[in-house]
Amino acid sequence: MLSPFVGPRRRYPLFVGLLAILSGGVVAAALSLWGSLEIQRQFDGVFTELIAQCAGSPPAAAEPICATLSRIDRTLLQRVAVMLMLQGFCFALILAGAALLARRAYVLLVRRTDAALGLTADNEDVRGRDEIGRLIESLAELSARQAALDTEERWQRRTSSDQLRRKSQALQALHEAGSMFCADGVSEFSLVRGLALFETALGARTVALGLSDAGREALGASAVLSTRGEPAILHALAHDAGARETAVRIVPPSAICDRPSLVVPVCCGDAFVGTLVAEFSETARVEDPQVDLAQSFSHLVALAISSASRSREEKRVALMEERGAIAAELHDSLAQAIGFMKIQVARLQRRLEGENAPPGAAQMAIELREGLSVAYRDVRELITAFRARMDTRGLLATLEEAIEEFGQRSCLDIGLVHDLGACHLQVNEEFHVMQIVREALSNAVRHAHASRIRVNVGYGPDHLFTLTVDDDGRGVGEPGADFDHYGLSIMRERAHSLGGQLEVAQRPGGGTRIELSFAPERLPIDTLEETSR
Repeated sequence: MLSPFVGPRRRYPLFVGLLAILSGGVVAAALSLWGSLEIQRQFDGVFTELIAQCAGSPPAAAEPICATLSRIDRTLLQRVAVMLMLQGFCFALILAGAALLARRAYVLLVRRTDAALGLTADNEDVRGRDEIGRLIESLAELSARQAALDTEERWQRRTSSDQLRRKSQALQALHEAGSMFCADGVSEFSLVRGLALFETALGARTVALGLSDAGREALGASAVLSTRGEPAILHALAHDAGARETAVRIVPPSAICDRPSLVVPVCCGDAFVGTLVAEFSETARVEDPQVDLAQSFSHLVALAISSASRSREEKRVALMEERGAIAAELHDSLAQAIGFMKIQVARLQRRLEGENAPPGAAQMAIELREGLSVAYRDVRELITAFRARMDTRGLLATLEEAIEEFGQRSCLDIGLVHDLGACHLQVNEEFHVMQIVREALSNAVRHAHASRIRVNVGYGPDHLFTLTVDDDGRGVGEPGADFDHYGLSIMRERAHSLGGQLEVAQRPGGGTRIELSFAPERLPIDTLEETSR
């Protein structure tokens, strides 16, 4: 029983030591029993010799001594037998107790310790000085591992909770931005509000949207829209148009910008709308969920801007089709009727040239023909005006084309000065302004006999659009000035439909000044922000 455990002293020192102690106790008990047996044997030999000597002595002298020795021998033999029996019983108890203790120690110190140490992956031979030490160290390591697992579990729960919260914020931001674009329509103000929602969901320091020329034209907005200032990286992208249209990329801190930035192109199909830039704090890390959110938001913005551009173009096309239909109707009905009447009047004039013509009839025919010529010319001008097209690039491009057209036809010096700033006109407002400019130029060329004309369009801080057409010809009320009062009344009606007013007055220094002023329907973003506050 002892042999399997004597060898591995280093592995089970406590168990081997306990076996040694138990073995020593058993050996001591055995030696004690053996000593008692030796003592009993010695006493038995001594008393046997004494009794033999008494048997050889004279009876009269040895009888009392022999009787005493015989009594002592019997008493000692009895007592020694009892003592040996007790010692044998004690030896049996000690042996049984040692065997029981050895078995229990084997179960506790060997089997259970090995089972506990088997829960760890490391080699337990290098642990502690004994079984208890290895067990304590293993329990300490298990406790540390459990603490690490608990910490990791808490971190994972917290991380999962943070990721869930971020995803919820991202979805909420996208939902609110989409709802805002659908309800209020995409505009400079709604885009800035959407960028603010995106900044909060992204955890960025500032967010900006750099619009392309097409995006700016569609919204009538400034080149850059931002929440807390323009990111530094956007300046570098502004000088490199090709870099703005590349794929999504994370720009690490550099000499240009000491903060990490996220650059996302805003595209709808093959159409480049702008660039979305998010700038983070110095210690922030840009992770995949943030990139995914930025891409989703850029797609939403691209769709909204493209939809606004298509809607604006559809309104322009519808208006142009309607005006083209009116021009066609004027050409097919009124213009042809007046042309036919002019032919008939010409035939009438030839008949009235004879001697039998009633007095004054020829003059009446001449006046009628002149009136029909004026009406025919006005109808042709109306047809030309209705067929006039708005340039897809906006009001300024259309005005430049109209000025170039009138300049080539009249060989006059016609200039355009503009300062519209953040002003953005609706399609119908652009058409009315264009027609007023064309009518004013026509009056200046045909009636005022001007040599120099200046067109000035501007937008004031009080949300007032102004148009001024100055010429150096004959002013209102001057001799020889024969203005088309019908055209002036049409211009006033257009100004009234815009909710503004039109003034025709003498220009300081000579000539005529036509001035239009009205408040555009769409407010600029600065005014909208002040109103929202």
